[in-house]
Amino acid sequence: MSSSNLVRLAFGIRTALPQISTRALHSSQTPASTAAAAAATTSPPTKWSAGSVDLVNRLRDQQKYYATVVIKGRPFTVTQNDIIVMDRIQELELGDSLALNQVTELGSRDYTIKGQPFIDSGLFKIEATVIEHPDGKLFTVTKKKRRTAHQKVTYHRNRHTMLRVSAIDVAKI
Repeated sequence: MSSSNLVRLAFGIRTALPQISTRALHSSQTPASTAAAAAATTSPPTKWSAGSVDLVNRLRDQQKYYATVVIKGRPFTVTQNDIIVMDRIQELELGDSLALNQVTELGSRDYTIKGQPFIDSGLFKIEATVIEHPDGKLFTVTKKKRRTAHQKVTYHRNRHTMLRVSAIDVAKI
């Protein structure tokens, strides 16, 4: 089982606080399966010490949070109401809601929880909504061979998915 450190930043000095046992499973299938997975992992492990629970609750008392989430193998640092522009996810439709549960770092101005590699999904709830499937700009690809009349021009347009982070909440344990 991996562990994470809750770090207090005070006057530029990092002090390590007691460790919290963390591990998250990622399910990027459909919103129904992520809701079922989140419901199954809402209770915190019983092996956490009282000090660790106190430190997580201190993080919860902060006003704003940020998180570093991994979507399709790429990390994104987000806060509430941020827009994520990423490669197209074909199985998503406009208005779909996603539970982002692959989080490597969760924090605020004063406290940070770092996972190794991920934070337990029972500690937080991050939701994102699909707002658009835009097309990228048009790229022109020219292939040419020297000293011949061979020249080929092709065009390419990347497809994207835009997600809006609708909620970042830390669970009270």
